[in-house]
Amino acid sequence: MTIGFLPDRITSNDLFRRVFGKHIFEVQAAESEDSYITKHGYHADGKVHYEFTYDNGYYGNQRLMVYERHVKTNAKFELIPPSCFETELPDILVSNYSHWWNENRKILEFRPIHFQDSNFLSHKSYILLRKRYIMTCNTENRQYLINRSSSFFQNLFKRYFIRLDDEPYVYMLRDNDLIHIHLSRLGIAFKYNCRNKIITSREYSDMYIDEDQWFGTLTSLKSGLLLSPIAVINQKNRHYLCRKLIVPFGQVQALKKSDDDHQIVTIERKSTSFIHEYFVFILNDRLRILQPTDSPTGWLYLALLHAMTSHPLPDQYTGMTGMERSFQLLHSAGCWSDQPYDSITRNTLLQIATISPKISFYPEHLTCMVKIDWNENSLPYSMQHFGYYLIVKKLVETSEEWNFMHSSSISNDEIEKLFQSKKYNEKLLAKLYWDYRDSYNPTARLSAQMEKEICCTSSIKSYQPVWESCSYSTNYSPLRLVDHLYDSGDVNLKDSEALKCFPLSRWLKDDYQLKNIWIGLFKFAERLKTIESDHKKDDIERFEMLLDFLHYISDKCSSKPFYLQMLKSILKAPTLPLGSISYPSFTQYTNIQEISFQSYRINLGTMGRYKRVTHRV
Repeated sequence: MTIGFLPDRITSNDLFRRVFGKHIFEVQAAESEDSYITKHGYHADGKVHYEFTYDNGYYGNQRLMVYERHVKTNAKFELIPPSCFETELPDILVSNYSHWWNENRKILEFRPIHFQDSNFLSHKSYILLRKRYIMTCNTENRQYLINRSSSFFQNLFKRYFIRLDDEPYVYMLRDNDLIHIHLSRLGIAFKYNCRNKIITSREYSDMYIDEDQWFGTLTSLKSGLLLSPIAVINQKNRHYLCRKLIVPFGQVQALKKSDDDHQIVTIERKSTSFIHEYFVFILNDRLRILQPTDSPTGWLYLALLHAMTSHPLPDQYTGMTGMERSFQLLHSAGCWSDQPYDSITRNTLLQIATISPKISFYPEHLTCMVKIDWNENSLPYSMQHFGYYLIVKKLVETSEEWNFMHSSSISNDEIEKLFQSKKYNEKLLAKLYWDYRDSYNPTARLSAQMEKEICCTSSIKSYQPVWESCSYSTNYSPLRLVDHLYDSGDVNLKDSEALKCFPLSRWLKDDYQLKNIWIGLFKFAERLKTIESDHKKDDIERFEMLLDFLHYISDKCSSKPFYLQMLKSILKAPTLPLGSISYPSFTQYTNIQEISFQSYRINLGTMGRYKRVTHRV
């Protein structure tokens, strides 16, 4: 009989790849058409063969059938696709096992998912019995799976566990009078006692699920499970006992259906990266606050929850609005870090930052109109604080100051893209925060340091000298007056009294070139420094503004800014180092480069000609 390998249509099938992976079988043709059976036996005794049948079916309904044949017992198992159980069984029993149907015994075995597992045949975690019960096989006390569609399961799930995860990720096992409730993705469990109807926590054995899930804050949050101490039931130590709140991590979303209703807040858990994450918060009844236990991630996530559930009226439990409590947490040391935040923390910061409305100019290249994109059908507009984005930006910048010391720093993620985008104009956002600052309660404002920084960047500043901001501001080459400004040519010196500031157009004319006015400006600067008057300070400021303007037009007038800087330095100096200075006559000079006597330039006129003639006679 011909020996060969399985065709591609079988090895590429999803069911084959899920269980057998890339394993290569040597097969020979079986009795049925398009059917193959392994040449060699597998597993410990080598007495197990596999048969693969590819059924084209009618109307193009193609499917792969896999059978497992045991030579010793003559038992035959069929591999069942996991899709058959997706609506009936919890996800953990569908995704983590391969399912083999024993036709003779009418049972379904839940085995390891991978064929290469050494315990592939012997390890049977669960068995589906003929009576439609699923029982565990690896525990001392056999437990039976409770059907997801049963009223008991649905009642408990919809009342409590829907607050933590979706239905496929919750399953319940009955063990006599105890019901073991597992949340597979979060990795936590509870135990329901059928006698006293109390659900206790496996992780916190001294706590149970409170029937009343209302605790006076995080209003309208549909996720989160409240645990209370069992001692409260026993009427012991009722005072100073702390309750706990378990909240899954995810994308916090708010939906406001009408203006009169409080927004409904839900947690969407679609990201596979954080699907197993949850947080535990402590209800401190002494301080009347929710306290996080994980820093900084837990602190930031609690700040996010308070911000998203905020209302203009204060919460009953905390006595403050969610926005106030959120900023209280954001200002606390628990939220700040001197090393880069991890991915889950940065995701939380991204959610906090986007609570602020998007701010930009419209159109973007102009500054005449401001465009505010509020998060509609979400939080009330008054709760969409302009400061959320600003404080998140500060938190991230602070955490990255020592980036060079941490090789695992995260960059180019969603929050970094948000900072680099133009969705939020930070200067405009800071201005709007300052405009609306008085409408925020003091607790819901930015820190004094941040406000000082905002005030410095957004308020009107006095004019700064141009040379302090230009590219060549501190790199002037020293120049001598006689070598450059007054080395040659004609000069028409103007006295300081003739140098009036206005109109400004005069400074662009040839008569007001720097060589014509510099000495006059120097004389004016000396007078300002030496003469005392009541308005001396104002006169100096006006003169500085004139120098700034001359610096601004220096390129257009082809003049050297260094000479203007010299005058500026004189004004800044505490005392004038020069003694009494004699100034040249403020008149017109020609060819100032000629410093020796030139006889041909002397014009004696008629008198000179008469004297020369008389002398000859």
